Amino acid sequence: MSMLDHFDYSEIKTSVVYIYSYVQQHCNPIQKVAESAAKGFELGIACGDTVSAFLNAVQHIRLSIMGGRRLPDVLRETDKYLSIIGHHRNTLSTAYLSIYRQMIATLTGINSGVTTDQGESGEAPEQVYGNRRTLLSHFQQAWQSFWLGYNERCHHYCEKLLGMTQLGGHHRILANFYYGLNSFSLSRKGQLIKAAKLKQVTKDALIVMREAEEVSKWNYRNKVFLLQAEIHSHEGKIDEAEAAYGAAITAARASKFIHEQGLACEYAAFHCKRNDKLDHAVNFFHQAKLCYNEWGCSMKVDFCIKQMSQITNS
Repeated sequence: MSMLDHFDYSEIKTSVVYIYSYVQQHCNPIQKVAESAAKGFELGIACGDTVSAFLNAVQHIRLSIMGGRRLPDVLRETDKYLSIIGHHRNTLSTAYLSIYRQMIATLTGINSGVTTDQGESGEAPEQVYGNRRTLLSHFQQAWQSFWLGYNERCHHYCEKLLGMTQLGGHHRILANFYYGLNSFSLSRKGQLIKAAKLKQVTKDALIVMREAEEVSKWNYRNKVFLLQAEIHSHEGKIDEAEAAYGAAITAARASKFIHEQGLACEYAAFHCKRNDKLDHAVNFFHQAKLCYNEWGCSMKVDFCIKQMSQITNS
């Protein structure tokens, strides 16, 4: 990439940025890769390569969501892209961006305005999008359900995702992360998952996350700590769990993953609640609420307020 900066290769640079982003997302800070994709979009529009420009737009939004950028800001960017792409009738990019818009809109409590089935073009034949669109739709359902606390639905779509041979490396890593964490929630509710399977699911998820951490501590260290914290908590190792939750919170803050910092605070709060440390639980829920508010996720803010109210009024 650095070599291209010294020469006028603008006609190919936007496509190189898009392709290279699939490598960068594993080893470089994901927020930086998202910014690079945004520049790839601008380059593509400037040189007339709209196909590569629109693919960079999709990558920019996807990585911005995963990187914890403020959801209302990402929503505005998505609407901007959809408006531009709509004029060019690029149904593929419109379909992908519409799915991401639905994910954002659901967590911010804003009405979608664009359906994930048809998008702005009014037609989305499955034969055009094939397995890739199915994969993205499953990921949307798994991710959305995870953050909304719909554990059975998240479990269902994570299993669908992990059973797909077309599942790419980045989506596979994240699917394992959500699958592992969600399995603890199911287990505590006494639903769907038996002890033996829970142990295997979380073991597999931790292996995947540790392998990813070797490539990028920035992107994955906090996730390793959070999975380990949940394992310790499940096994009744209270002190080890609290240390791991603290490490997960610190690592998420260092990597600017405000959404996962909030998640670690939330899980630490539930750990404290399970162990009758109610003052600590309220404090962690308050920290989670602040993180979710900064993220722009009204659904999770309301959830934390409800949890704090239940504790203080009990």
